[in-house]
Amino acid sequence: MDSLYYDRLVRSTHASASALLALPAPGLSHRDTMSAVKTLIVADLTGFGGVAETVGDLLQHLTSLQGPSGLFDGDNLVSPPDSAFTINDVCLVLEILERSERWTDEATVLKTIAERSLDAMITGGVHTPNHRWELAGALAGLRRVTGDERLLPRIDEWLAEGIDIDADGFFSERSAVYGSIVTGPALVHLARLLEWPALLVPVRAHLRTLVSLVDDDGEVTTVHSRRQDQRETYHAHRYLSLLRRFAITDGDTQFARLATIAAAGGPPEAARHLAEALVDPVLTEPLPVAAPAPEGRTVWPTVGLARRRSGATTSTVFAGADTRSTGSIGSGLANSANVFQFRHGAARLRSLRISPAFFGMGAFRPTTLQVDGDGAVLLTEERVSGYYQPLAGSATRPDGAYPLTHDGRFWASMDFPARTLSPMRLVTTLRITESGDTAELELRMDGPRTRVGVELVFGDGELIAPCVLRAGDAVLTVETEGCDDELPPRFDDGELFTYVHGDDRIEGQRVVLGAWSDRVVRLRVSARGGA
Repeated sequence: MDSLYYDRLVRSTHASASALLALPAPGLSHRDTMSAVKTLIVADLTGFGGVAETVGDLLQHLTSLQGPSGLFDGDNLVSPPDSAFTINDVCLVLEILERSERWTDEATVLKTIAERSLDAMITGGVHTPNHRWELAGALAGLRRVTGDERLLPRIDEWLAEGIDIDADGFFSERSAVYGSIVTGPALVHLARLLEWPALLVPVRAHLRTLVSLVDDDGEVTTVHSRRQDQRETYHAHRYLSLLRRFAITDGDTQFARLATIAAAGGPPEAARHLAEALVDPVLTEPLPVAAPAPEGRTVWPTVGLARRRSGATTSTVFAGADTRSTGSIGSGLANSANVFQFRHGAARLRSLRISPAFFGMGAFRPTTLQVDGDGAVLLTEERVSGYYQPLAGSATRPDGAYPLTHDGRFWASMDFPARTLSPMRLVTTLRITESGDTAELELRMDGPRTRVGVELVFGDGELIAPCVLRAGDAVLTVETEGCDDELPPRFDDGELFTYVHGDDRIEGQRVVLGAWSDRVVRLRVSARGGA
């Protein structure tokens, strides 16, 4: 056993349990209530006493939250997927308690909650891709707890859809949040309970992307996500059990490196990782010796993403937004126009965005990412708008009541598909060349002359000049050529945002530069110190 790791989980779980003893049960959601029950029982089984009364109160509260159908209300009403998260914890605690003579009355309450959910969970549906695997995992847990074999054909129905992972190892939601706390754990859980090791293959493939996506402080690159974490900072600690599992079973030294990073400083969510280890002891075996982080660039064509590491410097290039193909900004889509990120130690350029003023279409969201023969990354986008010609005689209507249609920017009763468009095109190319701790970016546009906003967002630290950031002992500098100092800078988020009074801001220290589309704009990003 890796006793150091196990002891850290136990200490952190006990600290969480101590905090929960002072937390009143009323007002907690069903998921938070069951999570608290799990934490307190696991803490008790590892030597932390005095939790029985609080567990009793929490279980009484959880029972009161279970509706007549056996399901719980969460973010959604009478929700099978929301209930699946709680039922998975119920089944996990029941599995842990099978090995103990304690908590028999509480186990009876938990089993009653599981049994009451059975019929609704068998017939229940989902909303999102990850819900399928969380629900299937709950069905597998219920089958183990209740022995009801009706559950297996329903599990097979969900799994028959196929696991939604692409050739580069990204689940369809591209989300670190759901990959780490839902899809990955659910597939591992299913593989264990169903004795179906093929379900581990996509999890392993997904974890392989983290080798390049995780920085040395554990931050996970999420700009490509189709879920809420595309705008959030996310940490690898939530991948901890998954990384340890495959580091140990595969002898994978890169996963060992990432597991060490994930465990640093806590780890947070220790009760979850400890509970998983109690039913799956492989998680507490010693890790193999960690390998150093790999240098160089990794490109994932399926999501339009590239990551590069050189010593203390990492960079991210993104060309995988869904906006141009869907014509939408929305939940479940990759919306980010953040095409370049650069980090050197604590100093970071959090975002580079480019917005030409072109028919209210907003920021540059490239549709292709290519690496040329010189090793430069090329991002390109062609956007088309223009002006419509009169309808042909056969398409005209005396009453003027034409269909309400969308032209790619806005809606109008114009029957756009029946009209000829006199097009205007703007082709934007961004060429990025990197070496060591320096990146050279060259922006070219082909089309009508128009204003361009170039937005730089810097991270924490002191802007000692408009484009020079000092953070700790690292200094990051952006030098510019081709911008127009006389042009008042303006960044247009586009009508998809501004019509609903929204914006697309990225947190940080913002600098906007003005430019013109008929002039080449060059940026030189460099860093020093902080190694």
